[in-house]
Amino acid sequence: EKVRAKKKIAWIHTDYQAVQVDVKSELKMWEPYDHIASISNDVTNSFLKIFPTLKTKIILIENILPKNLIEKQAQENVDGIFDVNNINILSIGRFSYPKNFDNVPDICSRVRSAGMNVKWHLIGYGGEESLIRKKIQKANMQEYVVMLGKKENPYPYIKACDIYIQPSRFEGKCVAVREAQMLGKPVIITNYATADSQLRNGVDGVIVPMDNKECAKKIAEVIANKELQIRIVTNERKNDYTNADEIEKIYCLI
Repeated sequence: EKVRAKKKIAWIHTDYQAVQVDVKSELKMWEPYDHIASISNDVTNSFLKIFPTLKTKIILIENILPKNLIEKQAQENVDGIFDVNNINILSIGRFSYPKNFDNVPDICSRVRSAGMNVKWHLIGYGGEESLIRKKIQKANMQEYVVMLGKKENPYPYIKACDIYIQPSRFEGKCVAVREAQMLGKPVIITNYATADSQLRNGVDGVIVPMDNKECAKKIAEVIANKELQIRIVTNERKNDYTNADEIEKIYCLI
């Protein structure tokens, strides 16, 4: 209503079956748009289960990532952030319920109990920061779960870590996971509803159970399996995650 334009395109990037919405008011909001861009087929399907009448407006446009810029920004020096004597895990996202960072301290404790010398770093900010800090204290993980705060340039941290983990409760299609794959990191994600559209399990990443105990067990197995890690990174190097061709879809719309 505030924008004067010949065409208006909305964008959805979350699993709509995992969030509570007022269907009537949201439908009224969506209907005036000419097109609604969805970032994956799973996101489209979950959205249309809530708003089936909007099917004719939906178009798939996957996340477009600037590989050269990401690789250039990843060159920034972050020496001293990660301890070379540890296996350094990194997760990036809002400190909010969907990202599930409140369970990281317990999962980290279990992975360490399995004999893995890990240190888990969190980049982000949000309303659940105090909850996560309480969980860190409760699990006695003050030394091993490190909150790095908000970073304008997260890419050198991705490049410097040993393993990237996205422990989310639900996602649309996580950009940070794609960025970690582009930078050649072994990637682990939890088995949220759209996980299969994010990566190929055992090929360019690993999907682990959502349950903390089983999640930690599987993470420890991946850490111990160097051959699997090498295979994942090798396969990532073969893939083009930029989705540069998707820009043509935008040109066609306008």
